[in-house]
Amino acid sequence: MIRLALGKGRNLAVTLAAFRAAGIELGGFDPATDRRLKIVLPDCGIEVLLLKDADLPLYLAHGVADLGVVGSDVLEESDGDLLVPLRLHGGRARLSFIGRPGALPTAGSQVRLATKYPVIAARAVARRSWGAEILPLAGSVELAPLLGLAEIGLDVVQTGRTLAENGLVELEVVAEVAPCVAVNRASFLGQRARINQVLGRLEAAGVAS
Repeated sequence: MIRLALGKGRNLAVTLAAFRAAGIELGGFDPATDRRLKIVLPDCGIEVLLLKDADLPLYLAHGVADLGVVGSDVLEESDGDLLVPLRLHGGRARLSFIGRPGALPTAGSQVRLATKYPVIAARAVARRSWGAEILPLAGSVELAPLLGLAEIGLDVVQTGRTLAENGLVELEVVAEVAPCVAVNRASFLGQRARINQVLGRLEAAGVAS
């Protein structure tokens, strides 16, 4: 039996649909109401862990889980040493600078930047002609430019509806974001056949590449 880590966040529905399309039914629980943290699915030969997205790479890196599905934004922020053989086609988004219209900093300026991704933000700002004081947030990033805590934010944008409803816009795309199938390196060596079977079925179903 292999242990599969799934994040409880925005990628969960996409992940369950992708596995279902690949003939791997991870059902038997309701993600909205189920409070179990570990779910054994003997018919699939899989034990599912339901984790917070930000914690998932750590569980993978330490071998508590063999493979998992997590956003590329979370992987880049954690900087873990994991294999990433596939990205799901669904659930794509963008990691973007956001703020009020016209708020993108000009060359030589210094601003405050609010984000849940301080590591990615520092790298992004280092490649630009303006500087920023980075303010790490755990909650809604949109509130920071809306209420004046920061001039701009760095956050994941999918439809842009929340931004539009609050008078904010997507100022610049920093990176594309996708749900990634990440694998622990030791697990891949020890359970290569079983893990490759899962990866192969996702690829064959056309839901990942």
